[in-house]
Amino acid sequence: MKLVIQRVLNASVSIIETSENKTTSERISGFIGKGFLVLCGIEEKDTFEIADKMIKKLLGLRIFEDENGKTNLDLKSVNGELLIVSQFTLCADCSHGNRPSFIKAAKPDKAIPIYEYIVEECRKAGFMTETGEFGADMRVDLTNDGPFTIVLDSEDIKTGSEDSGNKIMEHLSKETAADVLKTCFKLQGADDFGEAINEVIVDIRRICDAKHVCLLLVDKANRKCSMLAHSFMDDVIEDPINWHEEDQFRLVESWNEIVSDKTLIINNVAELQSINAKNPAWYKSLTKARVYNLVLCPLSFDGELIGYIWATNFEVDNTNRIKDTLELTTFFLSSEISRFRLLNRLHMLSTVDLLTGAFNRNAMNSRIDSMANDKDPTIHPLGVIFADLNGLKRVNDTKGHEAGDILLKNAALLLQEVFVGYEIYRAGGDEFFILLKDAGEKEVLDKEAELRKAISANGKISFAIGHSHVASTKEVLKAFHMADESMYADKRKFYMEHKELDQRRG
Repeated sequence: MKLVIQRVLNASVSIIETSENKTTSERISGFIGKGFLVLCGIEEKDTFEIADKMIKKLLGLRIFEDENGKTNLDLKSVNGELLIVSQFTLCADCSHGNRPSFIKAAKPDKAIPIYEYIVEECRKAGFMTETGEFGADMRVDLTNDGPFTIVLDSEDIKTGSEDSGNKIMEHLSKETAADVLKTCFKLQGADDFGEAINEVIVDIRRICDAKHVCLLLVDKANRKCSMLAHSFMDDVIEDPINWHEEDQFRLVESWNEIVSDKTLIINNVAELQSINAKNPAWYKSLTKARVYNLVLCPLSFDGELIGYIWATNFEVDNTNRIKDTLELTTFFLSSEISRFRLLNRLHMLSTVDLLTGAFNRNAMNSRIDSMANDKDPTIHPLGVIFADLNGLKRVNDTKGHEAGDILLKNAALLLQEVFVGYEIYRAGGDEFFILLKDAGEKEVLDKEAELRKAISANGKISFAIGHSHVASTKEVLKAFHMADESMYADKRKFYMEHKELDQRRG
């Protein structure tokens, strides 16, 4: 992957469109003020992990001047914006002849999800991010500030994970290495990753002969922690900790001041007191948990911290063996956890509509096929509600697609508030489809009435609504079409009453 990053005072990208009569028109797709114009070239060998690595580097670049004129500030420090434009020509191979070859460039079916992922992750990180349109004829205008241009190539960003693994293995005993390898192999091809990782942590605690071993994941982008697995010795009484709380994330974030990328070892109360001098909040947490010794190792992948594993309350004579055990365990777990996260992310991209957070049409079609062809003889009643957003085209035409996207997001949020625990799908541009499995006809009618009440209370969102109810999920196609017809009847009624809003043909 290659990124050409230009520090700009402003930048814009326009889409060139040619009509059937060969006349051309130009419309602005994205515009930013101070920030980065990023030209993005994606190759066939690129992955989402590589994208994560490049995003981290991009957002961390310190190339804006501070009050002393030094290039010491990153994009966030100057409230900078991003304009990300796809450019497959960055992948050109000019090693032979004068005509570039683009064989290295990723095909659209691979490049588009990675490109959209980069854009979405930048937005999640809190940056206003504008784009061009993948594969379109585009014109880019910019005012380069400096000029200052950096070419970032994923090949130049090394992880050093292989070297780290070799160093770990150099001083391990054969017994420890064999024990760790034996348990970590449980993750290979496991049908249930969560169950397998729990078994691994139980085994690691036994190998360490510790009272407690814990594996905690860190999500820096969303400022959250989550307990992936842990194991207590039978005689230990657990004090539950809600790791999802913001306060807990801040506490874990503060560990880096002491731990950094090295293993932390605390052998006794005196060493524990040294934590109090540097991080009183952490010391308080450790003493509350009745910890008197600790070995804690960070987990990282491609240079990014993904979590921690630690063992507490063990025989001090075993400290070095426990350190070796945990360090080798992190070497295996880091790659397995990252692979698991990637598979989850790919599943999300294939089944979730990224704009609204509802399931997408692919997921809807798969769900309908599964219900229609289910061989289970058990009968489950089914309710279906179609909700078609009124006025979206008018908003898009008069206020722009960004305003239309905001309307869609707010509409999806309203549906999520009403249909808690039900399956919500975005069936098309402005159509949403809700499945109410095991719901009686009265429940379906009540939920439709609740939706209409929520629409009335909101005042800014309007849906045309249709519903249906069938005795069995195997009749899902029938229910689908009945609800669709009911919804369109409701939509015709709406536009008859609000003719000024009817721009469906405009």
